[in-house]
Amino acid sequence: MKHYTHVGAEAVEDTAAPHLAGDNLVSAELKRAWLEDGFVKLPGAIAPDVIARYNRTVAAVRASVDDGKDAHGHGDRIGQLHQQETDLLQVAASEAILDFLRWAFSDEPIVMGSLNFERGTQQEAHIDAIFFWPEPSHTMAGVWVALEDINPDAGPLFYIPGSHRWRFNHSDDVAATRPDLAAERENARRGEGYAPDLIDRMGVAWTQDLVAAEQANEGRRTIVDLKAGDVVIWHSLLAHGGSPTVNPELSRRSVVFHYLGRKTQLYTFEQFMLLGRDELPQQPGQSLELKQYGDLAYMSAPGFVTYNNGAATTHEIGEPIGPRLSETAPAAAAPVEAAPAAAPSTGLLGRILRRLGL
Repeated sequence: MKHYTHVGAEAVEDTAAPHLAGDNLVSAELKRAWLEDGFVKLPGAIAPDVIARYNRTVAAVRASVDDGKDAHGHGDRIGQLHQQETDLLQVAASEAILDFLRWAFSDEPIVMGSLNFERGTQQEAHIDAIFFWPEPSHTMAGVWVALEDINPDAGPLFYIPGSHRWRFNHSDDVAATRPDLAAERENARRGEGYAPDLIDRMGVAWTQDLVAAEQANEGRRTIVDLKAGDVVIWHSLLAHGGSPTVNPELSRRSVVFHYLGRKTQLYTFEQFMLLGRDELPQQPGQSLELKQYGDLAYMSAPGFVTYNNGAATTHEIGEPIGPRLSETAPAAAAPVEAAPAAAPSTGLLGRILRRLGL
């Protein structure tokens, strides 16, 4: 079985991407699902006692901050909580997750960010990679961990199987069919400045094209039945979103970790929207400051972020609020530097978090 990427309208084999051969820690069934569908389910990957302690930690934090609770008592998302409550990374360091990602990336995975949820988001179909573009594109993935049994009426995630193999539009494809946007984008590319909302309007146009592609490819939105401790991993190019919340009284406790390969070059949403498909890989990626949790590296950020009706509040890192997940949890090591890159990383994770919903 071959894995394809897209150059212009041509589908070409990506020889660097994972194939069915290699790494016997990952079953052929999981490999086939990843290559064909773009996502896999790992049932019971996280032990019940770890899930219970994780939930106690998040609940303790939520009790200490304004987390935007709705009329039913369910809080809004919290981003980057693992920056303060580092023991939450025990879940991210699951060997079942890391073994799979090592095969999928052909590289050592590092954690880019996390989002904790207590309720569904009902987010429209989207693709993660446009918000933080990875080179190569197969070396980034989302990992969704169910922190409770997810009721189908609570707004679970949906995936569109095989959508990672559709023709992928870059920003020059979007601009090519929209003369007004193309003119504004070209001015920005020449350094002549641009309206503050240009990048967001480019994103809206890109999403419109994704919806059209879903219809043209007869995409089938699929909801995965998840119990507490189950994990879903999806490809960076896979279309996914949040299903409608049928019963808002139901919670949807979950956490998403995004990972990329240690050698991956990472680009911002702005870079993706202003640079063409051939230009982007020629630019230096973002510089990443890394910290360690045992053997797992993760991108450093100055704090965690709570949300309330669209307003974000950043909390500086202080003493951990929640209980330790494990008496033997590894201590965080001193920060280590990633491979040198020229572009600054100031505010990178903040910009990423503002783009994500799930």
